[in-house]
Amino acid sequence: MSNKSPNKFIAPIVIAGITIGFLASAYKFVFAKPKKQQAKNLVQDEQQKPDDL
Repeated sequence: MSNKSPNKFIAPIVIAGITIGFLASAYKFVFAKPKKQQAKNLVQDEQQKPDDL
């Protein structure tokens, strides 16, 4: 029975770690791509500015 006691403490920590890792990767996936797109848009805007002059 002493083997079951540590598992009760370890399991929630493992689940929390997996959840935090999933949320962190989802955050990076959602917010990293718009930043890259914004950077591309800025580069395109800078290339178009001389044409407007």
